[in-house]
Amino acid sequence: MFDTVVVGATDSAGARRAFDRALELAAASGATLHVVTSIPRKGEPPPYVPEEFRYTDAGADGPDWLLGQLRARAAKVRVDVAAHPVRAHPAEAIALVAAQEHADIVVVGTGSSRGTRHLSRVPKAVMDRVACAVLVV
Repeated sequence: MFDTVVVGATDSAGARRAFDRALELAAASGATLHVVTSIPRKGEPPPYVPEEFRYTDAGADGPDWLLGQLRARAAKVRVDVAAHPVRAHPAEAIALVAAQEHADIVVVGTGSSRGTRHLSRVPKAVMDRVACAVLVV
């Protein structure tokens, strides 16, 4: 059904729902799951830190830690994961990875406000920017 599934990752209820659904789709299809997290553009990493050490679990910051946790969850159900920490706005980061990886589907979560789900600006922007199907959960 799908070969390439892309999902955005943050520490929010909507993003957790999206990751769960993307993981289910990837597991059922035998797809590779591409997990995208947006890295804030607040300055650049120190020049003395080699790129291969920027995104490790040891001493990782929030996005790095989150990607490590999601990789571990996917490994438990034997889904291949590619982590993509991207320095861009979340919708831009998701759209960039979706285009680069020729995504079949992008899964995004809704925002929540006082217990109700609503279509926030990130899913709207993703739908406007990608050429593939978008599943909003």
